[in-house]
Amino acid sequence: MPRKKTEISYEEMFRGLTGALRRTAVKPTIFGYQPMPKQVLFHSSQAKGRAFLGGNRSGKTVGGGAESVMYLTGTHRFRNVPPPPVRLRGCAVDFLDGVDKIMLPEIAKWIPPSHLIKGSWESSYNKANHTLTLANESFMEFMSYEQSLEKFAGTSRHAIWFDEEPPKDIFNENMARLIDTGGDWWLTLTPVEGMTWVYDDIYLAARTNPGYFVVEVEMDENTYLSQVEIEALSMTWSEEEKEARRKGKFMAMGGLIYKMFDPSRHITRDIVHDPERWPHLKRWKHYISMDAGFNNPTAFLFSAISPDNKVVIYDEHFESGKIVAYHAECIKNKIRTLQIDPEYVVGDPSIRNTDPLTATSVQIEYTRNGLPIVLGNNDVRAGIMAVSTLLENDQLVITANCENLIRELARYRWAKWASKKSDQNKNPREEPVKKDDHAVDALRYLIAQQPEFFEEAKKKVDNFLHTSEATDPEAPYLDRALNQVRAPQSEYCPTPDFNLGGEY
Repeated sequence: MPRKKTEISYEEMFRGLTGALRRTAVKPTIFGYQPMPKQVLFHSSQAKGRAFLGGNRSGKTVGGGAESVMYLTGTHRFRNVPPPPVRLRGCAVDFLDGVDKIMLPEIAKWIPPSHLIKGSWESSYNKANHTLTLANESFMEFMSYEQSLEKFAGTSRHAIWFDEEPPKDIFNENMARLIDTGGDWWLTLTPVEGMTWVYDDIYLAARTNPGYFVVEVEMDENTYLSQVEIEALSMTWSEEEKEARRKGKFMAMGGLIYKMFDPSRHITRDIVHDPERWPHLKRWKHYISMDAGFNNPTAFLFSAISPDNKVVIYDEHFESGKIVAYHAECIKNKIRTLQIDPEYVVGDPSIRNTDPLTATSVQIEYTRNGLPIVLGNNDVRAGIMAVSTLLENDQLVITANCENLIRELARYRWAKWASKKSDQNKNPREEPVKKDDHAVDALRYLIAQQPEFFEEAKKKVDNFLHTSEATDPEAPYLDRALNQVRAPQSEYCPTPDFNLGGEY
């Protein structure tokens, strides 16, 4: 006998609808998610790998959690995702805080009850194996960076969410889980650890690798935070911490030297292989500069300077473990291929030092191999000031193929004292860190060899050292000196793409 249908009155239907709307208003699910502009960019990117860099409470974790729920439920608004059931993985710093206090509450906030087994979180989440399973059979397992590397092996996954920076070996092991599905990954982090592997392998790589996408968001962009709250939270942070925690910026521990270096202003596309631009640049004066090494890289930079002192670094040679004869031949081959006639090659003044066993020097060996090198000026302070001034005035650009110079410019930093106690009790050190400085040193030798750049910078440094501001303990004096002598924005170079036409 057929079961009698239960009649539902319009009044009951209305009460049910209004009750659901009331619950959604109090606790919105993914269907009520209203992303902020930077979150929209993150969600809508079609890249396989996405990094959401944000200050504290900037909305990055919200974006990561909402992205996971859209995958699990098959309700992604901004891109095509695999149909359910899908296999996801979430990775955090630890289980106690990273998973239980951050990732899980964010996931739970956005999942509609109708997508949970029996409409219940308790029925869907298995605490023993840290796995959330939905009614559509999609699941998400949660793991911790504290686990051993072999724990991250196993079967494939459709997508992985990393909340905060993972160790490099754990990241690589997780990438192997995405190979057979062609899966996606996203990373949400506040870069408080400084310029680690993420900076090199993801942040910088995203500039040239279409498979990577990076979005940066500041705490101040979170429309749900008040300015009073933001200022109170950041009051005790150092300047470096403010850059990382408030602005979501990668900061070199010790403080960046070339803070004014901005890829959007100072990097341009390859010129050498551009048939329209290279003939114009060839008419400028060309120079080569170098920093010598063996275990460390030997760096050569190729540059051109226009009659009105625009500087373009357009090529580089960067290798370690090679003898002088090898480097000399490489540079001579480049000169022939580029069909240029350099004014001179300038190098690290230490190459004149004579080896007591061989009675020769690096400078002599280069000369014997047909590449004479003049000795550069090693006034580090004035050289840094000269390079800084050119960057500040948009008078220096680097082509994108000079990857090592670009990487070092973005990381070049002041040295710190050996202990945190010394850092707090002493004035900041005025010496750069002697690491990853080979191409930037070659750049400094080039600029210091040009009197129109170097002499003016030296005067600025000398003049500043005689002012009371030079004793200010808050920052390295070159930073403060540059702040006092900044020239107005260049009128002839509003973009990094110099006008290479005209009579040059």
